[in-house]
Amino acid sequence: MRINTALVAGLAGLVSLAQAALIRGDATFTGSNVNGGTCSFVNYTLPAGVSGVGIGPPNWANGTKCGACLQVNGPRGSVKVMITDSCPSCAPNRLNLYEDAFRQIADPSDGIASVEFDIVSCGIGSQLWVRNKVGTSRWFFSMQVMNANYPVTALHVSTDGGNRWEATVRRDYNFFEREASGGFGQDRVLVRVSCSNGRQVILPDVSMSEYSESRAPANC
Repeated sequence: MRINTALVAGLAGLVSLAQAALIRGDATFTGSNVNGGTCSFVNYTLPAGVSGVGIGPPNWANGTKCGACLQVNGPRGSVKVMITDSCPSCAPNRLNLYEDAFRQIADPSDGIASVEFDIVSCGIGSQLWVRNKVGTSRWFFSMQVMNANYPVTALHVSTDGGNRWEATVRRDYNFFEREASGGFGQDRVLVRVSCSNGRQVILPDVSMSEYSESRAPANC
């Protein structure tokens, strides 16, 4: 497949993310469960210095915030966490922190703490990558983005070297799929990941084999 290398290089620029107001809410805590979370981060290790959190409606937004990082400020300190799970029973603006994260911002004996939080960069120094779901092939497309510094807002696929791009739909279990539930008819494609900070990262020559993982040349 012929790749538009000029297009790949041109998308290396970074657009700054506008600062949003802090959200006021509260936090409880639970055990750590990256693998079993609704975001489907199976066999993923959280970055150094980052813990995990589940969020409730409406912030869950059908899984669109999976992988985003929050800076959470509490009565005893501040901690950075990645959204790995939903919390359907949580009140609006409630965070269900991993216990180690809660200990950094409040006394666990209190059970609940008032907090402020906002989406921030995860501060990951390595590349993002994509992972194919079981059953992925030229006839069925299902892909997850892992390790992104900012919330992933879209994933597009090209079968002609980057001249045309087709959108995918993000499911609430955090995989991007073709809206018609089919595949792209190719064994290898280009993938373009868009993030909330305005940056786009292109992964060339991505395999359509199930369970395949492909590293991007950069992060967003």
